[in-house]
Amino acid sequence: MKNIRVGIPRALLYYRYADAWKTFIEELGYEVITSPETTAGILKDGIKKSVGDLCLPVKTFLGHVESLKDSVDFLFIPRYISVEHDAYMCPKILGLPDVVRACFTNLPRIIDPMFNIKKDKDNTITEFSRQVARILSLEPEAVEKSFIKNSGAGYMNEQEEYSLTDKKINVGLIGRPYLLFDRYLGKNLFRTLSELGANPVYIQPSENEITEAMTVIPKWVYWSMGKEVTASAHAFFKDDKIDGIINICSATCGPDSFTGDLIRKRLNTRNKPYMTLSVDEHASDTGIQTRVEAFVDMIGKVIV
Repeated sequence: MKNIRVGIPRALLYYRYADAWKTFIEELGYEVITSPETTAGILKDGIKKSVGDLCLPVKTFLGHVESLKDSVDFLFIPRYISVEHDAYMCPKILGLPDVVRACFTNLPRIIDPMFNIKKDKDNTITEFSRQVARILSLEPEAVEKSFIKNSGAGYMNEQEEYSLTDKKINVGLIGRPYLLFDRYLGKNLFRTLSELGANPVYIQPSENEITEAMTVIPKWVYWSMGKEVTASAHAFFKDDKIDGIINICSATCGPDSFTGDLIRKRLNTRNKPYMTLSVDEHASDTGIQTRVEAFVDMIGKVIV
C-alpha cells in the first residue's frame, strides 16, 4: 500500500477538513498527494472542464482535479451531505463526485463515501468508514478506528489565527473558508488589510453563537456553512471592538445570495460599516484592492 497515492484537491472542504483527512488516509497506509495552491492556471483548467452554472469554488475544484488526476491512484472526494441534524451542505458539495465524473474522462478511482448525519445519525461514522473500506478493500473496523482517532485533528493548519487588537482598525472577515483561505480566490484579503494598517479578524462561531444568531432572524438558515457565515456576522455586528465587516462570497452562489441579503437587512441593526465582495473568474484584483482601500479609509474617518 505504501506505493499507492491518494490525491486530495486543495479546494472546497479541503479548507475545513484537510488535516483530519490527511492523517486519516496516511494512517491507513497510503501516500497523500495534495494539489498546489490555486493559481490562474488551475482556475483556467477548471473553467475549461466546467459545465452549466457552476460557481467559482467548484470550477476551481475541477482545476485541482485536473492537476492531480494523472499522478495519483485514487482521488479522495467524499460526499458530505450533512454534518449536523438540522442543516445540509451546499447542493454542489452534495453532488461533487458526480460533477467530477461528468466533467472528466480517464479518472482514477474516486473514494466517495457519504457522510450524512441526518440519515445515518449515530451510525454516520460507521457507514462512512464502511464505504471507504469497501473501495480500498480494507477492514471496516480498522478504517472506523482511524477515522474516529483523526477526526479531532481540527481545522486545517493553514488557517491562521486572527484576533482583536486595540491598536488598529479591526475588520471582521466573513465568508466560506474555501473563499477566505484560498489566497487566490479570496484575493489575499488578510494580507491586503494588514498592509493597509487594519487588523483582519476571523472567528469560527460556536454552537451557542450560531443558535443565538438563528433566533434573531425569521427562519433558520438551511445550509451549515451559511449558518456559520450568518453567525459570524451577528457576532461582529454586536462587538464594539469590530469597526467594520467584509463579506466575501461567490457571485453565482445561491445560498450566499440569500444569507448576504439576510445579513444586510436583518442583522446590521446598528448600521456598522459593511461591504460585500462578490467574486467570480472575472473579478479584478485592482478593483478589489480599490474597494478594500476605500472601505478601510471610510472606517478610519468614522472612528476618528
